[in-house]
Amino acid sequence: MTEKKDETKEIEELKEPSTSLPPLLSNAVGLRGHPGILMLDFGFVAPSYSKPYGLEDTQVARICMSWDTAELLFDSLKEAISDYKGGFKETKAKTSKRG
Repeated sequence: MTEKKDETKEIEELKEPSTSLPPLLSNAVGLRGHPGILMLDFGFVAPSYSKPYGLEDTQVARICMSWDTAELLFDSLKEAISDYKGGFKETKAKTSKRG
């Protein structure tokens, strides 16, 4: 009978990101799925100021994540949007009662 080694793993605590990071503004996003990862391409689409006048797309950032992480992100965004809409409806109801 083999003895089981007592293995302990130390988990390093993740530090909160610095608040000095500037916000990233984006009005467009592209998704690319691969078997192991999901890539989110954030960009900024704005009108061009030279001929031919159209839209210019500038890539701002690319974030790669596992599908499990993408699912967690999806759930978090869904909850945040639900909270936002709930608060918006409450605020709208309060202001309509005043008028």
